[in-house]
Amino acid sequence: MKNTFFLDDFMIKKTIIIILIMLLNKRISIFDFMNTIKFDILFIACYAILVGFMDQYGFLSKISIPIGLTGVFGTAVALLLGFRTNQAYDRWWEARITWGAIVNDSRTLVRQTISFYDKSDLQ
Repeated sequence: MKNTFFLDDFMIKKTIIIILIMLLNKRISIFDFMNTIKFDILFIACYAILVGFMDQYGFLSKISIPIGLTGVFGTAVALLLGFRTNQAYDRWWEARITWGAIVNDSRTLVRQTISFYDKSDLQ
């Protein structure tokens, strides 16, 4: 349980760092980028080496997975990704509509504010 909390805490800190860099409009150097993802790369490399050794020395040949099972899981993953992408696009479209409404309402507010003043007051 403690390791899960550490990973969640680490991912939150990593996400906050990335968001702050984006908000400050700072260009990311290659060293900062590599420093941010070095643990992810190390984990994936260790996992790939482990799988490679298991395949090389015949540990994976003892495992048999029915072909129907992979088809079912593949279909489920494809459907989940499709629904998730569709939901993300819908959220983006809603945000775009809301931002457009804010821009239009701001312009209308400025026009109405200007129309209430006399022309002599503006100059």
